[in-house]
Amino acid sequence: MRTVAQQDVGDLRFGAAQQALWQRLANAGDAAEYCHAWLALQCAQIDQVGTAFLLLRDEAGTFLPAAVWPDPRADVSHMGPFAQRCLAERRAISERPAGKESRLYAAWPLEEAGEIFGTVVLDLAARAEPELQRLWRALHWGSGRIEVLLLRRLLQTRAEATERARLTLDMAISIGEQPRFDEALLQLANELAQRLACSRVAVGIEKRGRIRLRALSQAATVERRSEFSAAIENAMEEAADQGCTVVHPPPVEGSGAIAVAHRDLARQGGACTVVISLRGRCIGAVTCLGDAPFDAAFVAAAEAAIALLAPNLALRRELQHWFAGRAAEALRAFWRGCRDPRRLSFRVGTALAALLLLWLGFAHGEYRVTGRAVIEGELQRALVAPFDGFVASAEAKAGQRVRAGDALLSLDDRDLKLDQQRWLAEAEQAERKYRDALARHDRANARILAAELAEARAQVALVEDRLTRARIVAPFDGILVSGDLSQMLGTPVEKGKVLLEIAPLDDYRVILKVPEEAIREVRLDQQGELVLAGRVNERIPFKVRNIGVAFAEEGENLFRVEAALETTGAALRPGMEGVGKIAIGERRLLWIWTHPFFDWLRLKLWYWLP
Repeated sequence: MRTVAQQDVGDLRFGAAQQALWQRLANAGDAAEYCHAWLALQCAQIDQVGTAFLLLRDEAGTFLPAAVWPDPRADVSHMGPFAQRCLAERRAISERPAGKESRLYAAWPLEEAGEIFGTVVLDLAARAEPELQRLWRALHWGSGRIEVLLLRRLLQTRAEATERARLTLDMAISIGEQPRFDEALLQLANELAQRLACSRVAVGIEKRGRIRLRALSQAATVERRSEFSAAIENAMEEAADQGCTVVHPPPVEGSGAIAVAHRDLARQGGACTVVISLRGRCIGAVTCLGDAPFDAAFVAAAEAAIALLAPNLALRRELQHWFAGRAAEALRAFWRGCRDPRRLSFRVGTALAALLLLWLGFAHGEYRVTGRAVIEGELQRALVAPFDGFVASAEAKAGQRVRAGDALLSLDDRDLKLDQQRWLAEAEQAERKYRDALARHDRANARILAAELAEARAQVALVEDRLTRARIVAPFDGILVSGDLSQMLGTPVEKGKVLLEIAPLDDYRVILKVPEEAIREVRLDQQGELVLAGRVNERIPFKVRNIGVAFAEEGENLFRVEAALETTGAALRPGMEGVGKIAIGERRLLWIWTHPFFDWLRLKLWYWLP
């Protein structure tokens, strides 16, 4: 048995060891050292721990070993399924491994705000339930230290992101103030050199598949034929070919990027090239040189700044070109897409478009001139007011079918009837006087009275004719196409005013409004088809019989083309509108679809050219 003195010495040693672990935890320089110190401290506070490891989730969401105790190189893969079970069940678990009744596996999940961020797994001596509860309590209190670590990581990450955002925003404002693209590139180089503490910064822009040096910090001009410029362009090409950031010496071992040109460029310092890319296409590169190697924080800041500034630089680069330059750039982009094996859908689509264009160039189709169309009656008669008067009644209105002799409307004839009575009385009186003169053999007076009698009878005939015309009737079977006086009873009308219009029932014509640029193709007796808005499922044939004069409508110069319908039906009505197509003849499909544009282009060139 141990003596009291031996026990005191052991306690002192144990206390000194824990004190050293606490000191190591407090002075940890990075997250890995902090995790190792924390796990060692937990194992020191728990009796008879054989092996332990800590799993933490990284930024990608993968759980990776952050610390292993006592030997960091020990193989703990046999406890991996047990750790996965703890993460899946989100609770503390323990079990005895098969074949090792004296050992116990214990796992405690690390959770914050309802989210699992890790687990600690222990291989220790088997123990009773009360001791196991003390184990859970110790791990529960100890997990707070890991939460502090994660909080530090989060705060540090946010601080770095905020600083990168501020840096990038300031640079974007400074570059945006430059009026020309080359000045913007020079400003970018100077800003990066100043804010990221670089000795030199070079900016290159892609041109015809090669990256050309365009700006160098602290230099008003760039000597592109110098060895230094060639070395920078080689480094930019090296990064652009790999499509990723290249750093020499790399901040993380085993980065995998080829950095031969960067090694020659860096010499005793550091070199870093960030590719300027937009939508997967390289548009340039930025190379930074320093007196010392670059760390991961520098690379992250440079990548964030370039990623945010890339759209602005691409837009400024495009705007500096004239139309010819933009067209050439578009053709080069199209050719790159055709050669890119990764863009299979683009290549297939281009091939199909080329085949379609080739087919359109050789295939023929019927060319037809299109125009808006309206149905009109072949004979359209106007019914006008026979004299000045007032509307007395209206028996029909537009849209109604009428037969010959049907009353359509009547004018007020009360004044005419009074005139009729007056002239009848005067005619009777003149006739009586005339007979008296004849009885007296007064020949001179008889001739005067005979003239008065003839005048009175003429006035009676005139009034009776007006009374007859006061009742307007249909001259033939047809349909009223305009006029509705049912709401105008009692209103005055003037002589000659159109009151109604009537058209025959089954005799129609088509009026097409053909655009001026297509009228040259229209000839008499050409065939065509009409589709009305009210009869879209039926095509009505017609034949051109007259080409009228031009007229303006809605700012467009149109020609009035008259055509005769070859078939009619009861469903047709005057005023129905639709679209008519006049068949011209066979043409190439490509010409049919493109000739309006080329006609417009020829006219504009004729107008613009001297």
